[in-house]
Amino acid sequence: MEIMKNSNIIMYGFIVWLFIAPRNNSSRYGEFFLAYMTALLFSLVGSSELLMIKPAAFFFTIGGVLAFVYVVMRKTIHIAIKK
Repeated sequence: MEIMKNSNIIMYGFIVWLFIAPRNNSSRYGEFFLAYMTALLFSLVGSSELLMIKPAAFFFTIGGVLAFVYVVMRKTIHIAIKK
């Protein structure tokens, strides 16, 4: 399985999982983030079972993992400029 060959599937997975991610200004961000994290976990476990049969599902979920890391970093790193 080549990463470069399936890079478009990883990109699609990143975009879709980023679209599903909870928004920062939501009042119930914690609940939505927990649901997002759980859905990604089950998707990763399920796609790892399908790795040999349908590798596209696994690479789609890898894009989701990258989107999850992006969401966590976006929420964690906060840059404030004080005058």
